[in-house]
Amino acid sequence: MAGAKLEVESGAQLLARLSNKPKLKNLDTFLFEDGPQPKDVIEFYGEEGSGKTEMLLHLVAKCILPSTWCGMNLNGQAVGVLFVDTDYHFSVIRLASILEHCVNSAVSLQPKLPKNDCCFRDLNEVKTLDSPPKEDEIDTFIKACLKRLFVVKCNSSHQLIVTLHSLESLLDSKPDICVLMIDSLSAFYWIDRSNGGDNVTTQEANQRRTVDVLSRLVMTYNLVLFATKPAIIQRRANDEGSSSTTSTESPSHFACKNKEKDSPEHYEYLCKSWQKFVTQRWTFSRSHKPFVTTMPNNTILNRYKVTIVDLKTSTKLTRQFCITDGGIEYIM
Repeated sequence: MAGAKLEVESGAQLLARLSNKPKLKNLDTFLFEDGPQPKDVIEFYGEEGSGKTEMLLHLVAKCILPSTWCGMNLNGQAVGVLFVDTDYHFSVIRLASILEHCVNSAVSLQPKLPKNDCCFRDLNEVKTLDSPPKEDEIDTFIKACLKRLFVVKCNSSHQLIVTLHSLESLLDSKPDICVLMIDSLSAFYWIDRSNGGDNVTTQEANQRRTVDVLSRLVMTYNLVLFATKPAIIQRRANDEGSSSTTSTESPSHFACKNKEKDSPEHYEYLCKSWQKFVTQRWTFSRSHKPFVTTMPNNTILNRYKVTIVDLKTSTKLTRQFCITDGGIEYIM
C-alpha cells in the first residue's frame, strides 16, 4: 500500500521481543492472586507518605533476588528491573537494607545448611558451606543481585520522553528485564500544565507522548509496568456530594470524582490515554490506627492499607502492612 510505513527491527530486537520472559506468578502471593502478567500496567495512587515508593522497593527486592541461595529459600524471581526515578526518592541504601533483611531472615529460618551448595552462582563461583554465610559473603551476594537493577533519573518531561526512547537499546541487550517502574509518572504535571497555558491539549501533550512510548515498550517487550501517581488533587471536605477539588480545573480536563465505588478517594488528573492504559489501580492510604508489634518490645508502627482493583474484571483486594527497618511487613 502506497505511503505505508515499513516496520523494521533488528535480530536483537526480535529476540528480546519473542524470547520467553521469566514468569512473575509468584512475585508476591499476598498481593497477587495470579500475576502480575506481562503487559500489566499497575498504577500506585495515594498521598505522600502512604507507602507507594516503599512498596516499589519491596517489589524490586522480590524481582532481583533469586529463588534460592545457599540452600535457603528467598522466594525471588531473578529478573531484571528498570527503575525510572523522577521524584528522586530512590535510595539504593534503603534497597540494600531490604535485601540484607531478606537474606538474614532466610538465614534465621535455616537450621542447617547443606554442604556442596552453590553460594555464588551469579558470580560463577562455587563455595562449599557447612555454616551460615558470613557478612562479607552476604554483601557480595547483594551486590550481585543489584546488577539486575538499572536506575535512571529524569528532571523534566522532555528528558523522561527521551530516556524512555533510549531504553529500547537496553531492553534489546537485556531480555531478562521483565519489569519497568516509574516513580512518579506525574512528577512534572504542574510544570507541563503551566507551560501549556490555557489549552488543555497542550497541557497534556507531554503526558500523551510519555504514554505512547510506554505503551510501545510494554507491548513490544512484554513488560510489567508499575507507576506511582501521587494524589495531588484532593476533594474539599465540604464537597462530599459534588465534584469540586482543591484546584480550579476545567470539567473536560478532570474526572474530578472517581465513579468507581471501590476507591472513592481517587481523583483522575492524567490524560485519557493513560486512563485507558492502566489495568490495575492500587490505592494507598495510611491508617490513623497504629499497629503494635508483639516483638520486640511492643513497637508502635504506622499502619498502611492498599486497595487493589483490577480495572478489567472489577475484582477488589485489600491488604494492610507496616514499614519496618527491613522493609514491608504484612498485617494478617
